[in-house]
Amino acid sequence: MYYFRKKICGSLRREMIRAVLERMQGMEIEFNTERINNLQEQGSDGKYEVDKMLNIPYMNRGEVPLAMDIFRPVVPEGQELPVIITIHGGGLVAGDRSISRYLANDLAGRGYLVFSLEYRLAPRANAAEQLDDICAGMDLVGRKLVDFEVDFTRIFLTAESAGAYLAIYVAAMKKSEKLQKAIGYEPTRMTFKALGLISGMFYTKRRDPIGLLLSEQFYGDKRLDRDFLQYMDPEHPEIIDNLPPVFLITSRGDFLNNYTLMYHKALKKAGKKTHLVYYGEKELSHAFASLSPDLEQGKDAIDRMLRWFEEQADAAGKDPAKQ
Repeated sequence: MYYFRKKICGSLRREMIRAVLERMQGMEIEFNTERINNLQEQGSDGKYEVDKMLNIPYMNRGEVPLAMDIFRPVVPEGQELPVIITIHGGGLVAGDRSISRYLANDLAGRGYLVFSLEYRLAPRANAAEQLDDICAGMDLVGRKLVDFEVDFTRIFLTAESAGAYLAIYVAAMKKSEKLQKAIGYEPTRMTFKALGLISGMFYTKRRDPIGLLLSEQFYGDKRLDRDFLQYMDPEHPEIIDNLPPVFLITSRGDFLNNYTLMYHKALKKAGKKTHLVYYGEKELSHAFASLSPDLEQGKDAIDRMLRWFEEQADAAGKDPAKQ
């Protein structure tokens, strides 16, 4: 009897995990598939035409080949470009950089040089290894920047859903030796003036479907490492205190909107510079600003984020301590 109960419970758990993953992945991947497949034929609705350099291999990690996409606006010679790096979502268990292509194309059309990175997926790689993948990719981007005319005072990081989780840890690792030691990998050499986080999956240890059902997938053997796990609370001072200014986007239709609202509140409580944009429409679903930058609200959200980015860069330029 015990064997059958255990088998039934195991089967039920797998079905629950499958249901959670489908909800997390469905809107991010299926909704965007047709536009992703047609992107190479698309132009930009922005001010500039965009050169797309897609599927550029840059490293193998654990026998998994990783690639990046580069979107460069066509601007007059000598014009320095601000830079944005994007990290895709997919619940840490699905997707690749192609999820970010529609947003990256839109950002490049507005005059930004955009690099889209990817990482190994759980459970093949745990969260610490995924962070190492992103940091290594960012360092390669840093080396590539010399091939472009770049404004090095304006480098920003955007991410959606699970990518936002990775983004806050990558950014915090830069200044936190304690976090570097717990994660077990070196930080990126890149420094960001601000983060833009869309429908972030910030919390991975709460007693909710994500934390209860998926943490084993996210953490792998690191789930037994207490020093590591203490930092998997994104509100830990070692994370929040070491973040640059943070811009947050969510909506009423975002099934993770409470995560964004909670994290904005935590950032404000800690005295961090943060700005929240919340849209009340139910039809604006998870990560709408990333997956649908062509919608009126998507355009508005990206407009606001970029204006805020520029304000942070200008403020940093006036204050040497923030360089």
